[in-house]
Amino acid sequence: MTEPTRLTQQATQVLDQAYTQFKTDQLAQTKTDIFDQATKIFMVTTVVDATRQYLFEPAIATRVIDLGDQVIASMYQRATEADVLKLNFTGNDIRWLLGLPRVRRHHADQATD
Repeated sequence: MTEPTRLTQQATQVLDQAYTQFKTDQLAQTKTDIFDQATKIFMVTTVVDATRQYLFEPAIATRVIDLGDQVIASMYQRATEADVLKLNFTGNDIRWLLGLPRVRRHHADQATD
């Protein structure tokens, strides 16, 4: 296992602070409001968990830091605009939610010259 970089650590801290604020805001609501927003709460939790897994990518970590306390709101807004509800997010999904370009991957089974 590799040691996390300073960039990864900083991005993790930003993401954790934004998520803590999100949870605090949710807990300040009535039980009815929390129930009505269950899908949002689930989606945000899923996105945050997935984003943590990809913070080793410098572009993702940098974008999280740049968005700061707006990172969760920004990602959630982008997901809802596209009407996305997923359970498993890939690195490219997280990149897209952060407004970054997707990374093309070459398949091992591509024909070679």
